[in-house]
Amino acid sequence: MNVAAEPALKRGVTGPGYFALAFGTIVGSAWMVLMGEWVAPAGPGGAVLAFLGMTLLMVPVAAAYAELVARVPRAGAEFVFVEKAFGPWPGFVTGWYLTLYFVGIAAFEGLALSWFLENLAPSLSGQAPLYTLLGRPITAMDLIVGLAGAVVMTILNASGATIAVGFQKIVTFAFLTASAVLVLLGFAQGDTGNWHPLFESAQDRSFAGGMFVMLGVAGMWLSGFQTAASAVEERAPGTSFHTVARAMMAAVAVAALFYSLIILASASLAPWRDLTSGALPVAAAFDHALAGGLATKGIILVAMASLLKTWNAMHLSATRVILAQARAGFLPASLAHIDARTGAPRRAALLVGLWTCLGVLAGRGAIGPIISMGTMCTTAIAAVAMLALMRLRSRDKGATPPAFVLAGGSPLLVAISIGAAVVASAAIATPFGVSDGMPVEIWLMLGWLALGGGMVMAQRRLMGAPSVQPA
Repeated sequence: MNVAAEPALKRGVTGPGYFALAFGTIVGSAWMVLMGEWVAPAGPGGAVLAFLGMTLLMVPVAAAYAELVARVPRAGAEFVFVEKAFGPWPGFVTGWYLTLYFVGIAAFEGLALSWFLENLAPSLSGQAPLYTLLGRPITAMDLIVGLAGAVVMTILNASGATIAVGFQKIVTFAFLTASAVLVLLGFAQGDTGNWHPLFESAQDRSFAGGMFVMLGVAGMWLSGFQTAASAVEERAPGTSFHTVARAMMAAVAVAALFYSLIILASASLAPWRDLTSGALPVAAAFDHALAGGLATKGIILVAMASLLKTWNAMHLSATRVILAQARAGFLPASLAHIDARTGAPRRAALLVGLWTCLGVLAGRGAIGPIISMGTMCTTAIAAVAMLALMRLRSRDKGATPPAFVLAGGSPLLVAISIGAAVVASAAIATPFGVSDGMPVEIWLMLGWLALGGGMVMAQRRLMGAPSVQPA
């Protein structure tokens, strides 16, 4: 199904914008809540080693994505990579699950935002629930904050990449500045004696077993740089593919450095085993440096700002994936419309906003399934993307190489692909290990696939399209 010609996406994203998209997605607000889960398996030293060690794997993965971007410089990220390598239908399945990941995490950010607000202002908590869903009550506060946030993100992204990425840069670099202050405060007021024992598990496992766990955790929390690939079609004139590659790789390295420093700063302010309990362990640690709850309030504000940049990047990326699927004829052609004034796919942005609102209505009981589905989607899609790169390299052998190529040749790409496949297999198997029978996440993902397939079939029947054409 061919889509009528539309105005081009407005080009204006530069290197700092790509860095802000990539870093802003990698580092959200989890560091504030999950610090205890990071230091418990192998101690603060083990956690830092895990993040720095996984950087050695994730930076080449980011470089592999940069080569894919150079080979297929269109909006849509993994959807267009897989579509070009393996054909329309594998591309659709990839893109549809990629959409689920982006929209699901956007909804998660809306749900998390209300939780942070309740911790910032406890008087807002304790409201009578409006209804209960998935075993958790949903209050007016949850809905007002989540839905208002979805509206704001929709307006930002419907205004074009210049506005959305401009917001992303402001929040990202403000976050980095605030983080530097926090780290310096932690080291200035703390005692490195609190780090000891630096390499020891606080759980019923060996240090080696804890390191194995933390390597998997670190790999998950260093992913997200892929959002920069979604905006490649909006590169500003003069912004090279090498610039995009450097931005993505730098985002991974800076994220690992941030995680490592915030772990050590927090652990210097209190004995690190104290971080393994409590809802906000980082804030509790920094309360040793600033009395009166000032640290808690300040860190919550920093975490909320970080959450907003992740939400914005997810909304932008979801919009581009929907645009790409509409261009290819899988989704209604109207979703491929680009506003001539702003150069933004406004209808796609509105659809993402609508789906995010539906996710917010599901309430906090949906957070667990959202995270589980997101982990399965993003790890499996990354593995498929590596296979797509192998296929494109093989098919294009002898042709002019793209503007950016992953160094290391086939051996490095094969090693990366094997690593990605192992991580994806572990992520997909995890829900089966903690559930009796078929996990709810699997049912939801099968339902999502059925919904997408039904939409495509209905559209083809209504439009009388004989087949789906590549974008």
